Amino acid sequence: MKYISNGKGSLPLITLIALLSVSLTVNLPGLAVSPMLGKLADIFPHAGQLEIQLLTLLPNLVIIPMILVSGKITSVRNQTGVLATGLIIFLLAGVLYLFADSMPMLVGLGALLGVGCGLIVPIAAGQLGEWFYGEQKTRVLGFKSGTSNGIVILATIFVGWAADISWHTSFCVYLVPVIPLLLIPFMTNTFILKHLRSEPAASAKAQASSPAAEKRPTFKHPIVTLCGVIGLYVALTATSMVFTYYLPFTMKHYGLTSSQVGVASAMFYVTAMIGGFSLTPFLRLTHRTALYVCILIMSAGLLLLGAFHSMATYVAGVLLIGMGYGLFQPIIYNKTTEIAPNNTLSTKYFSYTLAGNYVALSIVPLIVEFFQRLFDNHTPDFPYFLNAALLGIVFLVGLWKHRSFVWTTGR
Repeated sequence: MKYISNGKGSLPLITLIALLSVSLTVNLPGLAVSPMLGKLADIFPHAGQLEIQLLTLLPNLVIIPMILVSGKITSVRNQTGVLATGLIIFLLAGVLYLFADSMPMLVGLGALLGVGCGLIVPIAAGQLGEWFYGEQKTRVLGFKSGTSNGIVILATIFVGWAADISWHTSFCVYLVPVIPLLLIPFMTNTFILKHLRSEPAASAKAQASSPAAEKRPTFKHPIVTLCGVIGLYVALTATSMVFTYYLPFTMKHYGLTSSQVGVASAMFYVTAMIGGFSLTPFLRLTHRTALYVCILIMSAGLLLLGAFHSMATYVAGVLLIGMGYGLFQPIIYNKTTEIAPNNTLSTKYFSYTLAGNYVALSIVPLIVEFFQRLFDNHTPDFPYFLNAALLGIVFLVGLWKHRSFVWTTGR
């Protein structure tokens, strides 16, 4: 059996693969439906616009409270049970999608999908935070982000291909939970503790000087610090992800086709995946300025989307946003695990952080609409310039609070 370092010893490689496999599911809700909303509107001509929109909105809305429920009910003893329950619910919804024949049924299954995914999301990150330490934890959390974004690329390609065969076939993408379900035996506490290896005593001195051996930071008010991290996560997510709501309309306004919109949007997940897998060398290069560099990268992407209107500049803009997002997301994850008083509470703390992520995604249109009315500006480029400016404000706040834990990324 092959082993890999966990920062304080070593774990079976199959355990890392199993833990990462859970992340294959967390970005999937709504994915199979989004590319075919137009087709579903033709298949169900009597469905209203609200019903069509609920197919993508409802899963994410349900996920938010279920993440908090998962964090509340999950403990070291029942973590695998909660995970298995979430995966089974997710898979059940996927199977039922294949037989759905009415709009109310599709909407209802979206809610069921959200329940299953919500139970899974904090555990997908929490388990990695529980079993890995120091630089290895940072690395695997980057892998987690890369995995969850990478599967979206493959799933999008599959959905586009399957939709040409049958609209039901597209929902096969929701059968992905089969993979982590089959690998659950390798991520149980019993299996991990049985195969966990400690570092040899001879390397104790070297281990003591390594990043993995660094003491966990202590916080006088950990929840207040966590709120700061969540606030930063919400701000960066809401401002950077504005393109997902407005880019299709902007590109259409400037004469580009739907297929070009799909290509440009997919580029986000390419660089988000690359960013997650390259986090460790990025942190070594940027040290304490990592978050500031991410903000500058995403701001440049937003400005490209607003200022230039060719396919090349749209792709470049989305690539930059995806890179910045893919790099800062695991940094936030790592900060969450450091705030948790111990590794066993990682899942509970992750539930708060990840709920903030879905809240951020939900408030993007509300923020843009508010400022559109405030400035009486409804041009197609306004959302990008607005959010680039908001990122600039976040950047200035970061300079002001550069000594705080929320903004520090180097030791």
